[in-house]
Amino acid sequence: MKRSVAAVLALVTSVLVVDSHVDWVRLDNRPLLALNGMHFDLHGWGAEQWLRLHRDCAAVQVLDPDSPHARALLRVVQQHSLPDSQSARWLQLQQLGDWLVAEVAFDTLKPTLVVLRQIGTQWHVQDQAVWSGSTAPWQAAHFVRLYLRQQAPDLPEPLLACFPVEQARYGQGPGGLGPVNLSPKERP
Repeated sequence: MKRSVAAVLALVTSVLVVDSHVDWVRLDNRPLLALNGMHFDLHGWGAEQWLRLHRDCAAVQVLDPDSPHARALLRVVQQHSLPDSQSARWLQLQQLGDWLVAEVAFDTLKPTLVVLRQIGTQWHVQDQAVWSGSTAPWQAAHFVRLYLRQQAPDLPEPLLACFPVEQARYGQGPGGLGPVNLSPKERP
C-alpha cells in the first residue's frame, strides 16, 4: 500500500474513532462535551479559569465568622426560614459595601449560598438570591455565579467574582470539570 493511501486511511480512521467517542450536546441551551457518555462543562470551567486570572479582590473583605458583626448577620439568616434555619452556621462570608455573600451550613439542609444586603441599618436576606443543591452537570462556581447575578443584578461584581464556590459541595465530578454521567436515571 502506498504511504499516501495509508496516511489518508489512518487519518480517516482516527477521525471516525474520535467522532464515535466525542460529541457536543446541548442541555438547557448550553453546550457540554460528551466523552464516552460522560459530560464535561468546558465552558464553565474555562470561564472560571479566566475569572481567576482577571478578578480584583482588593476591595472584598473576608469576615471572621466569630466577630460580633458576623454573629449579628448570622441571627438574620437564622430567623429567615424557620425552623430549619435556626441551626445555621457560617462556612464563609465576604462583604463589599452594603452587600454580603455567605455560605451557610445547617443541620437538616444542604449547604447554601445566601446574598444579604444592608438597607439603612438593617441587613436583609435577598430571597431570590439563594443557592442550595447540585449544579450537575454544570461546573458549580460558574453556574452559581450566573444564577446569583441574574437574581441580584446589583450585587457588586468583585464580591461575586471573588467568593469561592466549592465544587465538592455544589457540583459533581473531580477537578471542577466533570465527568458527570447523564443517563436518564441519574439526570438531575
